[in-house]
Amino acid sequence: MLTIPSNLVVRRARDADLPEMARVHQASYPGGEMTLQETVERFRSNPRLSLEDYWVCEKGNRIAGLFALYDFQMYRSGMMIPAGGIGTVAVAPEARRERIAYWMMARAVEIMDQNSIPLSLLYPFRHSFYENLGWGLIGCVKLYKFAPESLPKLAGRENVVPILTSDEQETVMNCYNQYAQRQNGTVRRGDPFWNEVVFKNAMCYAYEAPDSGSIEGYVTYRYKPYPNMEAFLSADIEVWDFVWNSKRALHGLLAFLGSQRDQVRTVIFPDQTGIPLEHILREPLMPDGKRNYLLGAETAHLGSNLMGRVVQIRRALTMMGKIGEVSGEFNLVLTDDLNQSNTEPITITIESGKIGFKKQNNAPISLSTNISTFSSLYWGSLNLKDAVILGKVELEGKGDAGFIKSFFDVSRPICLDHF
Repeated sequence: MLTIPSNLVVRRARDADLPEMARVHQASYPGGEMTLQETVERFRSNPRLSLEDYWVCEKGNRIAGLFALYDFQMYRSGMMIPAGGIGTVAVAPEARRERIAYWMMARAVEIMDQNSIPLSLLYPFRHSFYENLGWGLIGCVKLYKFAPESLPKLAGRENVVPILTSDEQETVMNCYNQYAQRQNGTVRRGDPFWNEVVFKNAMCYAYEAPDSGSIEGYVTYRYKPYPNMEAFLSADIEVWDFVWNSKRALHGLLAFLGSQRDQVRTVIFPDQTGIPLEHILREPLMPDGKRNYLLGAETAHLGSNLMGRVVQIRRALTMMGKIGEVSGEFNLVLTDDLNQSNTEPITITIESGKIGFKKQNNAPISLSTNISTFSSLYWGSLNLKDAVILGKVELEGKGDAGFIKSFFDVSRPICLDHF
């Protein structure tokens, strides 16, 4: 691990730090609407964090920066893996351009390594900064914008019901758990998050199966009114969660969104699953979109958001979950500036889906890359063939490397939570 400069101390936050933390936070997130006191209370009442989950960087006797370290459990191929979520990264104006954020992230990796947390997640303020520190791009979002009337008439609208009581909310939480366990990248949600973030701030409707009465999907959303009451009876819908565990639930929930056409101009629909909505939209043109010879009809915006990092290479590999009937062995050579233990060359052996390690480093094929690219491979957002073509991975030696590609094959990562 890197040695933090002697004039900096990164430690857990204390109650006495809160006013100064609020000042630094507000200077780093100037678009927020909370007062200093409201920010202090937010630090105290975050449904996913306690005060000891915040870390501050002291320079002299002043707080120069802060970050939060979430204790997540992330699903990957049926396995639940500890993951450290990094958020609320903030640097005081007077301490900027002094590598404060760099040293805070170096300390964060050290903390996760010491606590046997093999993975890390974050939403970057700048991708290149975190890529240099070992986080790789894993999140891709297609942001559709469409008029409700552009959706076709699908069956199942009559089975979509409002979620109002605590018992009904419990069924939605169970539906999410069933969905999350089948995905790659989703995180486990606790009751405080559901109650304080989801149900308190969003509308929730669910698809109730007509034969069993079970909840097979749900949508959460909020209304985005137009400014200055220019159309006080109309609004846009901004979808948060769109979860479906059956085809009929998908159809019913889309039919529900389509039925809102009388008072909704635009549905803002972020998708990470790759479902091709453009194939069912009657008019695949965003309400504010353009037509031209390059795009045809402007249907959606494409965004790169979430980043992930493998903190502990061996533990991350042994917790990959189901990898199929893959067999073979290859040498793995990584560079990692923040965790030198990841740079020790190892031979990975796979036999009928079971992973082992050798120290000899004598397999016929070697894979060399940096930890950020390896992290993208691990999450399945970058496939091995593309990584080689782009010059981000080197494969050397003799033999068929197809088994390595199969080793990394996993469904595209999905994370519905922002932090």
